[in-house]
Order: sequence, then C-alpha cells, then structure tokens
Amino acid sequence: MKSALWLVLAVCVAVSALRAAPEAPATPAPAAAAPFRLVFKSYDGDPRMSNDFKKFSFQIDTIDLRQPSEFLQVGQMIPNTQLKLSQFAFKEAYDAKLQESVDVSELTVVNVITGKPTVLPLNKVVNVSGIYSPPARANK
Repeated sequence: MKSALWLVLAVCVAVSALRAAPEAPATPAPAAAAPFRLVFKSYDGDPRMSNDFKKFSFQIDTIDLRQPSEFLQVGQMIPNTQLKLSQFAFKEAYDAKLQESVDVSELTVVNVITGKPTVLPLNKVVNVSGIYSPPARANK
C-alpha cells in the first residue's frame, strides 16, 4: 500500500512539473556565425620616413584558417578569403605605464563582395565574421 502511495505521489509531482515547464519554441534559433579572426601582426618600413605605404608589407594571420602568415601589400587579397587590404594608417599613442609612445597603427580590410570595411589594430585579434564568413569546410 505504501509503495502504491509513493508511486501516485511521484506521478503527481512529475505531471505538475511538466505543466509548469515553459513550452519550447516551435522554430530553432538560428546558428551563430562561426568566428573568423584576423591579426595584423607587423609591417616593414618606417612610416615616419615615408608616407608611401603601398610599398610596405603587412603580416596578416588568419587564426581560423589553417594557413601560414601572409605578408601582403595594400591592394592585395588575403588568400582563401574575399578580403582585401585597403589602407594603412600609422598612429602612435602615449602609454603612461611605459612612459613612451607606442605604435597603435591600423590596417583596414574590405570585403570585395559587400564593400564592408573593418579595421585591424596592430597586434589585436579582431573577429571579422560580421563582414566575412568563410565557406564551411567538409569534414573528412
């Protein structure tokens, strides 16, 4: 008799829990875009001596594509993407901790299909999935 009461009690608790649970949405939420991150690591040349940045080479690392670092010039495409280097801006800022000026230059890349630009600050990881998402790779 006690086991029957326990069974009835357990069923009642389960039913009330199901009634109180919120309903699941009818349509699944859209999948978030996979991150596509770039890093503008370095450049050659001295921007204080020359304003002709088209002669400079810029090191670009694609974190989410398995490929080596690329050394590109303004106007060149980042391989295996739809992104093109569009402009370089030399900038310096004073760092109070170091008590000296530090390089905070920026490189702008543009999606050649949509025309959307994004700025890559020197030595900062930037997620550019808002302007470009690489095609999904087939799992092998």
